[in-house]
Amino acid sequence: MTGGNESCTAGPTSMSYLTCLTYILEEWTGVEHIGDYLSYAFYILWLLFPLVVVFVLPGVIIILFYVSILLLHIYKRKNELKEAYSHDVWVGAREMLATLWDGHGRIWHGYELHGVENIPPGPGLVVFYHGATPVDFIYFSARLHIMKKRRCRVVADHFVFRLPG
Repeated sequence: MTGGNESCTAGPTSMSYLTCLTYILEEWTGVEHIGDYLSYAFYILWLLFPLVVVFVLPGVIIILFYVSILLLHIYKRKNELKEAYSHDVWVGAREMLATLWDGHGRIWHGYELHGVENIPPGPGLVVFYHGATPVDFIYFSARLHIMKKRRCRVVADHFVFRLPG
């Protein structure tokens, strides 16, 4: 096989780097036919990957909720003195959380907001489609706050309160 400074392409026959890596792993571990074991490991990873994705998404959302709460608590403690003479101390907190949730929505879900220019300057009504979840509203309000510096209130149907969770 290859010596100390020799490469995989040295010698009478050149081989691919993956084949060379397989030969090196066989020598190093002492296991023959390590390619079969590696293909089995990749098969198990491929098989379990959807389960990992299913459990990672809710975990990331829960972690972001806790990070939001922690950041708001730190922001409140940091700005207690400003609260005495400032009109609205929570403007910076809204900006920080809107940026956090907008980044999560864009990276994880590819969330975009189109047609914001059609929202009137005064009050308006935004109707979600039937599949909207609370996280969708968080993404919407964060993006709206970043683009228009406006806040959005929620109106829910009576049926929403019958849903579990």
